[in-house]
Amino acid sequence: MAYLDMISMTFGEVLMMSLRDLIHREIVKMGPFGTISDAARMMRCRKIGSIFVEENKKYIGIVTESDLVRKTLTKGLPPETTINCIMESPLVQIDIEKSVIDANHLMHLNESRYLSVSENGAIVGMVSIRDIVSYFSSEAKGTTSEMGDIIKPLTVLTHRDIQTIPAATSTKDAAQKMERNKVGSLLVTEDDGYVGIVTEVDMVRKVVSYNLSPDDIPVGVIMNAPIVDIDIGESIHAATEMMASKGIRHLAVREEGDIVGI
Repeated sequence: MAYLDMISMTFGEVLMMSLRDLIHREIVKMGPFGTISDAARMMRCRKIGSIFVEENKKYIGIVTESDLVRKTLTKGLPPETTINCIMESPLVQIDIEKSVIDANHLMHLNESRYLSVSENGAIVGMVSIRDIVSYFSSEAKGTTSEMGDIIKPLTVLTHRDIQTIPAATSTKDAAQKMERNKVGSLLVTEDDGYVGIVTEVDMVRKVVSYNLSPDDIPVGVIMNAPIVDIDIGESIHAATEMMASKGIRHLAVREEGDIVGI
């Protein structure tokens, strides 16, 4: 968030553009009594990170991958638990005429990764923090490049407090560590080295959606390997392009050959 606030001083005209060209208008939804395993399967099949909850033709909440990990795996809730028990409600809304930077600030204030977008009082779509980061890196890449001698964007965005987990650790224990540390990924270790990365996406799509027991599945089984990484001197635009091309949401960041953050 700090990076977006900082570049807002440079990209004034870009930042004032409305959310019309950014929102996802196809809303994926479920009823409040759908189960967490149903939601996880839908996320896996549709390759999405959130589902709106609808009741009586009104959107009453949202369920995200983080909810499925931090509110179900960590507590050992059964697969038949209904999503109304874990959904975030009420929805955090923003008007479609608001700017991208307005959306960024509202996410920051509400500690939310997703916003519902309304037009004339009706919800017409949604926007995520990934949409906003991708938007800045694509629309403003020229100006970002010109700032290269002053800052390195990945230096600003890299989380250097690397959280790790041994490969033999259960998925449930890994989820609990993610919850304690408020992170969405862990680097997986074995024999004193990094061998992969496990994310909330992996837990939802590879464990929850198949009704597998998180106590019985070690993270070494569901992790992504080898680790995809990028040099810290690269731009945020290069990082988002790499993530998009490989269909991933986290990159390890290297500096002088060593992984220094995520």
